[in-house]
Amino acid sequence: MAKISDHVSTVVKELTLLQTVPSPHFDENDPFPFPRMIGVGDGRSIVVSKEIDDAILGVADQLIAEDPPLTSKYMLPEWRTMVRASFGPALAMIDLDDPIAQNVETVLDEVRSSVTKHVAQHGPCESSFGCTLFGNSVVKPFAIGPVRFEPRLAWLERKSLDRAVSKVARRRIEKTWSGKKLKTRKASADSIFEQNILDVIGMCPFVCSVGTVGLAPKAGRQRALTTARMALAAIALLWSTPSRALEGMNLLYDRRIHTQVALTFIPGKTVLAGSSLSHLPYGPWLENGEWEALFAQHSSYFDGVAEVLDYVIDPARGQSRRDLLNALAQALLWFHEGCREGVTLMGIVKFSATLDALACGGKSGGIKRLITARLGLQESSPIRPDGTTMRAAVDEIYSQGRSRTIHGTNARLGHDWSDTNSLSEQFARLCLRTCIDWSTANPFATDPKQLSN
Repeated sequence: MAKISDHVSTVVKELTLLQTVPSPHFDENDPFPFPRMIGVGDGRSIVVSKEIDDAILGVADQLIAEDPPLTSKYMLPEWRTMVRASFGPALAMIDLDDPIAQNVETVLDEVRSSVTKHVAQHGPCESSFGCTLFGNSVVKPFAIGPVRFEPRLAWLERKSLDRAVSKVARRRIEKTWSGKKLKTRKASADSIFEQNILDVIGMCPFVCSVGTVGLAPKAGRQRALTTARMALAAIALLWSTPSRALEGMNLLYDRRIHTQVALTFIPGKTVLAGSSLSHLPYGPWLENGEWEALFAQHSSYFDGVAEVLDYVIDPARGQSRRDLLNALAQALLWFHEGCREGVTLMGIVKFSATLDALACGGKSGGIKRLITARLGLQESSPIRPDGTTMRAAVDEIYSQGRSRTIHGTNARLGHDWSDTNSLSEQFARLCLRTCIDWSTANPFATDPKQLSN
C-alpha cells in the first residue's frame, strides 16, 4: 500500500505537470466532463486532474484509518470532501519550483492541521423533525435520553427563548399553524429559515429533536434520524401490537401521508380502482394526562431505553458495558425495521434478527434459551390454543421463515405468512421489552449472553 506521503507526492507532481498543458485541462479518458477544480480561498480555485483527485482520495482514506473513532463522526463521502477542500489552500502555499520533498512535507502538514481544526469545530448540535406521534397533542414535552418530543408550539417557544427563531418568524409560524394566510415576506435569511421550519414540521403536531456532539453535519443528521426512529419504536413497544401503533408514529422526514391507488383489470368486467391511505395519520389516541401516567409507570423501562439511545448517539458514553448496549441497540433497530416492513415474510426476517441480536447469534437454539430465560416459557410450553409449542413456533419463525428466505430456499414464498409474522412480532416485542428491563435492573451487567441465563 502506498504511503500517505506518496499520495501527496503524486498530487504535487501532477499539479506541476498541469502547468505545462493548455488551460483549462481536459482529459478525454476522465468520466467527469468538466475541468476539476479545488477552491484555494478568496474565491479563487486551481484546476486539478483525475490523478490528483485519486491521490487525494488515498490521503483521505489513510487519514481516517489513522484515527478509527473518526469513522463514527463522519460519513465517508463527507470526510473525503472535507479533506479534498483542505488541499486547496495547502497547494496554494507552495512554490512548484521548490524541491518535491519540501513541498510534500509542507502540503501534508497543512492538510493535517486543517483537518484537525475541522474535526475540532463540531460541537453540540440539535436536529429537529416533524413528528405525528399520538392522536392528541395535549402532551407535555418529554425526553428519552438524547431524544426529546414536544408539541410544536412548545418546541417553537423553546427555540425562540434560545434565540434560534426570531420574534417575527415565531409570530408568523404560529399564525400559519393556526390556519391563517400570511402576506409573502420580503426575501431574507430569516424568511428562508422561517420557510425551512414550516417545511420541516409541516402540519405535524409534534417535533422530535435529537442532540448530538462532535459529529459532522451529515453524520450527525443520520445518527439523529436513526436514534429518533429507535425512540419511536421504543414508545410503540408499550402497545400490544407495536407495528400498528408505529404505523401512525412517523417522522415527516420519512413518511408523508398520501393516497395509494391501484387499478385492477378483470376480463369481462369494469376496471376496478382500489385506494387506501399510505399509513395512519397519527398514533394511538390518548386522553389528556394518559401519556404522562404511562411514561411514569414505565420509567424504569425508559431509563433503559435512554441508556441505549445515549450509546447510539455517542458510543463513548456506554463503554462500561458496550457489548450489552450494542446488542440491545441493534435489536431495537431491527425491531423498528420489522414494524415498518410492508412484506410479511421480510417482517419475519427482521423480527427474527431482533431475537437473534438478543440471543447473540445463537440461531434457533439461542432464541429458545432467550425466551425461556426472559419469558419463562419452556420449549414444550403450548403458546396457542391448538397446542403449538414454543419450540415449534420458533422453528417455524427462524428456520422456515427467516433462514430459508435468506438462503433462497423458501418453497412457500407466495403463501400467507401473516400469522407467523404476528407471532414473530410478539416474541420480539416481549423479549426486547424484558431484556431492556433486565438491563436496567442489572446496571453492572456487561455481557449480552447474560440475557439468556
